Amino acid sequence: MVSLDHYTLGYLSFALMSLAMLSGALIFLSKRREAWIKVHIVISVIAYFLMFLTIWLVR
Repeated sequence: MVSLDHYTLGYLSFALMSLAMLSGALIFLSKRREAWIKVHIVISVIAYFLMFLTIWLVR
C-alpha cells in the first residue's frame, strides 16, 4: 500500500503537472479541442489539489 507522505504526493503532483502540460499542448495540436480542454481542466485541478496537500503536509 502506498502511504501519503510528502514524497509520494510530490511525485504524483509532478507527474500530473507534466500530464497537464502535455494535455495543454494537445489542445493546440489536436482537432478535438473541447475534449482536451476538459481533460486538461480535470488533470490540472487534481494536480493543484495534490500540491496543496503536499505543502500542507510538510508545514
